[in-house]
Amino acid sequence: MPVTRRRLAVGGLLAAAVLLSACGPHYPLDIPEEQWLRMDADAQQQARLKQAEVDRAQAQARQQEAQARQAEAAARAAELSHARTTAGPGERVQCVLDRAELHYGGKWRRAEPLGLDLVAGMPIEFELRLQDGNYRTRTGMARFDGMEVRLCPDFTRDRCARLVATQGELRRGKSRQVTSHDFLRGRLHCELTLDPNHPDWDRRQHY
Repeated sequence: MPVTRRRLAVGGLLAAAVLLSACGPHYPLDIPEEQWLRMDADAQQQARLKQAEVDRAQAQARQQEAQARQAEAAARAAELSHARTTAGPGERVQCVLDRAELHYGGKWRRAEPLGLDLVAGMPIEFELRLQDGNYRTRTGMARFDGMEVRLCPDFTRDRCARLVATQGELRRGKSRQVTSHDFLRGRLHCELTLDPNHPDWDRRQHY
């Protein structure tokens, strides 16, 4: 057998051995097989009971973590909803990104339109989805500071698509082409708004 073929054969056998060892018997508490086989029935049963306790504790910890994440998300959603309702003039902006493209897999690809409802000083996470029917997405962060809307892959690097406008321009509605390198691009339109329940709703044309 040629050397190259022999090496490939040996490599294949080693890989198979690794896979078999990974799929081998798994004993409670990660007890090695040699030790497990030396244990009597009572000791093995005690190990099984102890493993069951560990599994229950881990499952309970995972459930508590999930509940904590859900509670945190609900609190953030409630805070954002309250901020939108009570936002004063010039503090809340609604935006639509259309003709959108997402940089995915090294290429620019058509994406679904994106709607945003932002309150000054409250960043939110958004998800931009490709229009290919495969539910491929990228997430980002959006924020508004009163004059500038930013759409960023994150807030650790300066790679944001930006729309900058005065309050007067935003009252009338401002549109522009925006681009974030290797993230997204499209036409972003933003307008200032008030919640209909806000005390200043009737005066919205005069601020």
